[in-house]
Amino acid sequence: MQPISSILFPVDFSPRCSAVVPLIKATAKKLDSKVTLFYAIQLPHGLFALENEHPFTIDVEAMLSNGREELLRFYGASEETVETAAEIGDPALSIVEYAGDNHIDLIMMPPHGYGRFRGMLLGSVTAKVLHDAACPVWTATHTEDTESPAHAACKSVLCALDLKSGSADLLRHAADFAAHFDARVRIVHAVSEALPGAGAMAGTNFLGFLTEAAREEIDSIQASVGTRFDVCLSARPVADWVRETAYHHAADLVVIGRGRLQGTLGRLRTNAYSIIREAPCPVLSF
Repeated sequence: MQPISSILFPVDFSPRCSAVVPLIKATAKKLDSKVTLFYAIQLPHGLFALENEHPFTIDVEAMLSNGREELLRFYGASEETVETAAEIGDPALSIVEYAGDNHIDLIMMPPHGYGRFRGMLLGSVTAKVLHDAACPVWTATHTEDTESPAHAACKSVLCALDLKSGSADLLRHAADFAAHFDARVRIVHAVSEALPGAGAMAGTNFLGFLTEAAREEIDSIQASVGTRFDVCLSARPVADWVRETAYHHAADLVVIGRGRLQGTLGRLRTNAYSIIREAPCPVLSF
């Protein structure tokens, strides 16, 4: 994993955004990274139609300047410790473009879903960033929970491997990231490809065969990476097993791969949304 020297923190001044500030500060300190606070100002869609009826002037420069000042107050920092940027435009598009143009190494942001609707990430700013950003993205759906600041220490990391292409690289990323925090890493994998009744149809313990095959594949991946992490295997739905394992081992971070799927899921791998939605701790996707 290349060094993470720059972190982009998109701010919308919401309580969820405020809740992740301690985690972002702790991460930046451990990684020795520069933080850029970013505010995308989206003007109301009907504003310019209204201008045709009632002409008015928008002081864009004053708006952006005020936005940058508000960012510093929100984060509790000075211009010497962080950078600030404010733009007029669609938030998701502005975040992705800024990250690409400025060679950002990591985007850290909470989702914009609330309460029981937080699982409906598709269409949100965070979902679009997850789709389109080329760099790793950190997000956390449970930032309103009281235990959220405790994850700042990041002492327990789960790496969710699906054993598809790129699993070795993902494991390297997880190991390198965890090393900055002196965190313990565990691998979690759900054997979910077995169809109901497949074992009986084959006349063998087909699920046991798949589990053993998965363990051997993980051993091979670890050998290629040079790691010997504990492995948590189960024949459970992926998001359920990751959530249960995260709770059991008091995980502070889950590392997943986003992949490059076509269609409505964009770059996200099949189970990325459900893992992000269900995880009781932040999720870092590569």
